[in-house]
Amino acid sequence: MAAIDQAMVSKILNQTTPTGAAGIPGTFGTALSTSAMKVKLTSTASSASASGTELTGTGYTTGGTALGTASTASTAGSAVTLPAGSALSWTNGSGGSWSIVSVELTDNAGVRVWYGNFTGQPITVTNGQIFQIAVGAISVGLS
Repeated sequence: MAAIDQAMVSKILNQTTPTGAAGIPGTFGTALSTSAMKVKLTSTASSASASGTELTGTGYTTGGTALGTASTASTAGSAVTLPAGSALSWTNGSGGSWSIVSVELTDNAGVRVWYGNFTGQPITVTNGQIFQIAVGAISVGLS
C-alpha cells in the first residue's frame, strides 16, 4: 500500500512541527521534547539517514535557534509553514565566511525531525552579513 489517509498526515505533521503553544510540538502522543522546537543550520548536506555538519561561529547558537510561536496546524493534509510570527536571523560575526547548505528542524533536546537542503546551496554569508529565513519560508509536508 502506497497511500496514507490525510487525517493521519495532519496528525504526523502536527506532532512533529511547532504547532503547539509557544512553538512546542503539537499533540497526538509525542515522544519529542515538550519545549520549543529549534531550527539548525548546517554546512554540509543533510540526508534521511544523517544530519549535516552544524554551522559554528559567532552569531550562531549551537543546537539551533528556538521557535517562539506556534505555527498554523495542518488540516486535511496541508503543509505546516514556519517560522510563525517573526523571521529567524543570524549575523555572521566569525571573521570568516559561513557556507550554509541545509536546514533542520529538531526538538529542544536535539532530536532531528525534518530537514531540507537549500536550493542553490551553498549559501555564502560573509563576516558582518545577515542570513534570514522569512516568516512562513519553511514548508513541512507529506505528498
